[in-house]
Amino acid sequence: MDLQQRFAALGRGIYDHHWWVIAAWILAVCLLRVFSPEWSSVARDGDLEQLPSNTAIAQGEKLNSAAFPSDVSKSQFVLVVARHDGELTHDDREFAILLGNKIGEALGENFVDVWNEKTPAIGSSLRSKSDQAVRVVVRLTNEFMATQNIELLRRTKQIVEDASNITPTGLEIGITGSAAIGGDMLSAAAESVQNIHTTTIALVAAALLLIYRSPRLVLVPMLAIGVATTVSIDLLAILAAWSQHHPNAWPEVHVFTTTKIFVIVILFGSGTDYCLFLTARFREHRSAGLSLRDSLTGAMQHVGTALVASALTTIVGLAMMGFAEFGKFSYSGPTIAICLAVTLLACLTFVPGLLATRLGSGIERGSESDPDNYWQIFWGRLADAVLSRPRTVLAVSLLLAIPFAWIGWNVNVTYDLLGELPAERTSRHGTDMLKRYFPPGEIGPLVVLAELPSGNLDSVDGQLTIAELAKPLYDLPGVEKVRSLYQPLGDPPGSVSLFSSEGLLALAAKGSPLTQAVFVSQAPGLAGRVTRLFLILDAQPFSPEAVASCSAVERKLQEIASDNQSPWHDARFALAGPTVGIRDLEQVTLADRTRIQLLVTFAVLVVIILLLRKPMVCVFLIVTVVMSYLVTIGIIDLLFTMLRGEGYVGLDWKVPLFLFVLLVAVGQDYNIYLVSRVIEEQRGGELRAGLRRAVIQTGGIITSCGIIMAGTFVSMTTSELNGMIELGFALTLGILLDTFVVRTIVVPAFLGMLSTSR
Repeated sequence: MDLQQRFAALGRGIYDHHWWVIAAWILAVCLLRVFSPEWSSVARDGDLEQLPSNTAIAQGEKLNSAAFPSDVSKSQFVLVVARHDGELTHDDREFAILLGNKIGEALGENFVDVWNEKTPAIGSSLRSKSDQAVRVVVRLTNEFMATQNIELLRRTKQIVEDASNITPTGLEIGITGSAAIGGDMLSAAAESVQNIHTTTIALVAAALLLIYRSPRLVLVPMLAIGVATTVSIDLLAILAAWSQHHPNAWPEVHVFTTTKIFVIVILFGSGTDYCLFLTARFREHRSAGLSLRDSLTGAMQHVGTALVASALTTIVGLAMMGFAEFGKFSYSGPTIAICLAVTLLACLTFVPGLLATRLGSGIERGSESDPDNYWQIFWGRLADAVLSRPRTVLAVSLLLAIPFAWIGWNVNVTYDLLGELPAERTSRHGTDMLKRYFPPGEIGPLVVLAELPSGNLDSVDGQLTIAELAKPLYDLPGVEKVRSLYQPLGDPPGSVSLFSSEGLLALAAKGSPLTQAVFVSQAPGLAGRVTRLFLILDAQPFSPEAVASCSAVERKLQEIASDNQSPWHDARFALAGPTVGIRDLEQVTLADRTRIQLLVTFAVLVVIILLLRKPMVCVFLIVTVVMSYLVTIGIIDLLFTMLRGEGYVGLDWKVPLFLFVLLVAVGQDYNIYLVSRVIEEQRGGELRAGLRRAVIQTGGIITSCGIIMAGTFVSMTTSELNGMIELGFALTLGILLDTFVVRTIVVPAFLGMLSTSR
């Protein structure tokens, strides 16, 4: 029994037991709903936390935790209190201290302490040089992307708002810091999920109503995808909870807030396409006068293999992301692939079950809801035009594509995590305030950890040894200050007189026990052997300039360690802080992008060759999708350059990889459906006539599917995250190009050229 016969038998079996099939899916939904945890309780977030353990940031954080175990603060809120028209008054400064203490009291068990300008050793470093601004640092035990930070940020904003009646006139207050940025990003992601979910359902329902013009027929795909999405999300939540409690067990599944966004849009897009492929052939049989049972059997027989093939290419493509080193890539691809497999199962069982009920019986002979009836003439004329001059069509298409593809090949990306957030978000506003009064590097210093096995770094001689390390680092371009045990306030070496007020402050800071605890390890086994230096850069920590300074610091440390005359010869150095994290993120994800793009291309090519058994055609199909990707990303880069002007520095770093994987994998659905129909129509030996019939028969359904898929991706533009908005625009454009240019014109032209040559 071949595959077609097996699918025919499956169709007959489902028709005969359709209520049992429907009941099984409803039972699965109910059981998974009962046992699945809340998505927010299992979702992980943050980009730097997903880097592999062999990166510089991971090694630096490991040494930092071992050497300074009492430093329990993992994130902070930073209040920026400022006057733009003059120096702060005494009342302003007292108000800032009061406000910081109130916020600390409201944060409960997550609160560590408050640093303000009266804090020994470091207080003076919290004032701006102009005396127009002061910082208050509220330190927390939470990781910066902990979900609790959403609530803590809300409380902090509320306290600032409630204090408005006692705020000195003309005083500005901004809220920033890693906890504020993390809270804003998490709340923006949560809002994005809700916006995208609602918009996706509305757009898909509207598109299906336009196609079917019958609410009853719309219920079939909507019910099927709703069930598949619910089952998939709950299944992932259960698997993620299992992995949390069994970290070394198989399967290891991790999910993120953004995973839910991709699951929703891909399942609604691809799942609806699968439903349309099946129901389109079902309607053909119904229009031919076949019974409900025979129509369902025939649809499953002729479309089942193509559906599995289409889904398989996408599943294999997404699974290739599992070879990435970056955690968000390596876990997201396979988890979405699992969801797509669930959706395929629903379309092959639940959808036929629904069609076997009165929902399917509503599709009768000559149904006015059949869109192909209105487009036969159009698709026929388009096929004739393309097939009459296939070489000309291909040449013109290539000439039009090359300029945009060249731009796409050279597109720039940005790793600015703050740039993900809209300008009106609290932490963005606070960060802008901070940059007006303080060096941009104050947002997140670059931390140098130095381990000297033979040194007593907390002694007087140790301070001089630290000075010999701090001086060459301070001399590097891009370094504004170096805070160390030698100079806790970060003043340039030799720049402050001992008898000045600044000199007395620096001297007092050196002798403070807090200074010793901050800069030199007191941990058993590492006490006096490890010191920290905080480098304040003159660029914001996520910028290319800061990354360049980080690499320069790393090179200088290697030079110092290899210098036989240096007291730091053979010392061990490590780096921590957001800048080195961004540098590592860039290196890891660029390598991942190259690796995954090659793997996805090769894997999808192998799958479609095995399915279609036409190597030359399959290679061409892959080339068209890759070219479509380059053209798409080139056009999107031009679009955002025009929309954002000088503020645009490149696409979000996640856009190229996700765009490539989804276009190459998902885009093959239409290829397979078209070429499968061409093979079927050409079996009688009429190559050109068979190709023309295939284009006419599939034109309407491929267009409908493309519009629906584009509609699901356009819903991503309602996100609160700029990177997701860019990806939404890019995927929408890419799918539309695939639908209306590649699949409608370019592929038929190539197949027509092959038919002519034969």
